[in-house]
Amino acid sequence: MLKETVCCFFGHQDATGEIEDKLRQQIRYLIENKNARRFYVGNHGHFDYMVYKVLIEMKEEFPDIDYAVVLAYLPEHSANEYSYFDYKDALFPDGIEKVPKRARILWRNDWMLKQSDTVVCYVRHHFGGSGLMIEKAEKSKKRIINLAKNITSKFTG
Repeated sequence: MLKETVCCFFGHQDATGEIEDKLRQQIRYLIENKNARRFYVGNHGHFDYMVYKVLIEMKEEFPDIDYAVVLAYLPEHSANEYSYFDYKDALFPDGIEKVPKRARILWRNDWMLKQSDTVVCYVRHHFGGSGLMIEKAEKSKKRIINLAKNITSKFTG
């Protein structure tokens, strides 16, 4: 039997819904062909939200998978732009409470990367947090699947 695959996700906050079907197909492929059973996603931006929605759908079809929304901050009770996540699916990694608030998203992303062997991303350019995480994934020899199309960066994959 195939070794269980753990996946995490990184993408630009402004990712559009046009990639959702491609994302769904890729997650399904990983579950059916690469024994992906554990998934980690953040909660900052539209790409994370699309991933979260697709993982909820996939859990219905594949009840043996598990996913977590990995938090950089404890959720606030007031409504905010990320209030669409159901925090029953949330995970607050041990040790993040000791990290200064301004560094928590990067720390959380590093944590997700360390837990994973496959990174599914939507990265169109090198700069910003998503580009940085893909560079780290490359250095760590992770499998990288980039959903961005028609790009000319080294992150095409």
